[in-house]
Amino acid sequence: MTTRQQKIGLNTRVRSTIFGHLEMTALLVIVALCIARPISAVEGGDPPQPPRLIVQITVDQLRGDLPTRYADRLGEGGLKWLLEHGVHYANAHFDHANTETIVGHASLATGAEPRVHGMVANVWLDRSLGRLVYNIEDPTVHLLTAGADVDGATEIDPTQRTAKVEGRSPSALLVSTFGDELAIRTAGRAKIFGVSVKDRGAVSMAGHTGTAYWFSKASGEFVTSSYYMDRYPDWVTAWNAAGHPQRFADTEWTLLHDQATYQYGDADDKAWETALPGWGRVFPHSYGPSDG
Repeated sequence: MTTRQQKIGLNTRVRSTIFGHLEMTALLVIVALCIARPISAVEGGDPPQPPRLIVQITVDQLRGDLPTRYADRLGEGGLKWLLEHGVHYANAHFDHANTETIVGHASLATGAEPRVHGMVANVWLDRSLGRLVYNIEDPTVHLLTAGADVDGATEIDPTQRTAKVEGRSPSALLVSTFGDELAIRTAGRAKIFGVSVKDRGAVSMAGHTGTAYWFSKASGEFVTSSYYMDRYPDWVTAWNAAGHPQRFADTEWTLLHDQATYQYGDADDKAWETALPGWGRVFPHSYGPSDG
């Protein structure tokens, strides 16, 4: 039995014991985007065809009203295309108060509330261990890339510094995700990936049966753990070897428009902002040298 088949079997058992109690309080927006079809097509007898590609994009802190509020700033394609050609929910809400990364991502991926899917915070107190734990840390697995673990001396995310081991997996996610259900529905034929700068963003989206890749600031590469595979596919190795992040060396993040045209353009420098070393707190922000 392959690792993928084992994960699908495991997730089927998870679903049978826990998913039956799941309160589906929200519809996954991306599902609606992909399966929604004109009423006229259905009435005309045109049978709906399953989508070949489903892409779920989750953006931290992108409040629901912002895409339309700043629609005049959007270029062609991207969010503008989704607003014009997709299904836009203007009155959608979440039913949890702790709006941290893993909480929201897991809720979108599963359709469940945090009290059901288990990801109640980026860190929580594990009474059996007597300490705070990071949401996706897993001592039973390891990273495939040596030296890619969080560098406690330079990492700015305090929640990632909480982890005591380098291993990452969805073992703490208590219910199945949309990707998991798709894997079961297709008997493992569907290809499911979660990709993010943050490890918890990728792992939550990939679910139990997909494959997660996240960016390691320590190694400058996209990495994964032994939960998903024993070695990288050749295409991942080739992508990492190409050194794509180096393209940003000695460049800057600049504003797209004149600063005076932004709503808060005159508030770029405030005492309460964090002045990250080498990054500063005002535009333009320097990406620094390639070895920085």
